[in-house]
Amino acid sequence: MATTNVRQVTVALRSDGEGLLNAMVDELERLAQEAVNFMKMQAPKWRSTLTNSIRADKVAENEWSIGPGVDYGRAVEEGRGPGKGLPRWSDPAAADIVAWLTTKVFAGRRRAKRTSMKAVHENLELRDRYQGLAWHVRHKGIKAHPYAAPTLDMMERAFPARLELAARRYLAAQQAGGGAA
Repeated sequence: MATTNVRQVTVALRSDGEGLLNAMVDELERLAQEAVNFMKMQAPKWRSTLTNSIRADKVAENEWSIGPGVDYGRAVEEGRGPGKGLPRWSDPAAADIVAWLTTKVFAGRRRAKRTSMKAVHENLELRDRYQGLAWHVRHKGIKAHPYAAPTLDMMERAFPARLELAARRYLAAQQAGGGAA
C-alpha cells in the first residue's frame, strides 16, 4: 500500500494512538479466543479433559498464552514412538494410568468388595490389561493427534490481516465520525 500523505497519516496516528492501540488489543483478545475455539475443535476428543483444559491466558499487556492446562498435552500432540513402554504395574508412577484403565475396564460394572475373591480376580484382570497396554505402547507406540500445529498454521495466516483490518476499521470510524469519541 503506497501513500502520498505520510505527514497527515503520521499526525493522525499520533493523535489517535491510544484508541488505535485499544482497538488492536481488543482484536488480539478476539483472536486469542478464536484460537482457543479452533484448538478445541482440533483436539482428539470432544468434552475430554484435554479439550476442556484448553484456554487463553493473558501473560502481559499485548501477549496471550494459548494451550492446554494438562501435563499430557504435548504427548497427545507429538505421540510416542515404539521403545520404552509404560512404568511397571507396581510402580506408583503408573497410578494415573491404572485409574484411567479402571474406568474403561469396569465401566458399567458393579465393583466387588475389597476383601472378596472376586476383587482379587478383578485386580488380576486389570493387571493383565495394563500389561497388554504396556506391550502395545512398547511395540507400536502411541499415535500423534496434532491439535496445536493446525491452530498455529491457521493463526499465522489470519493474524496479520486481522490486525490490519482492525486498524483500518478504527481509522475509518475516526475519519467518518470527525475524530470525536
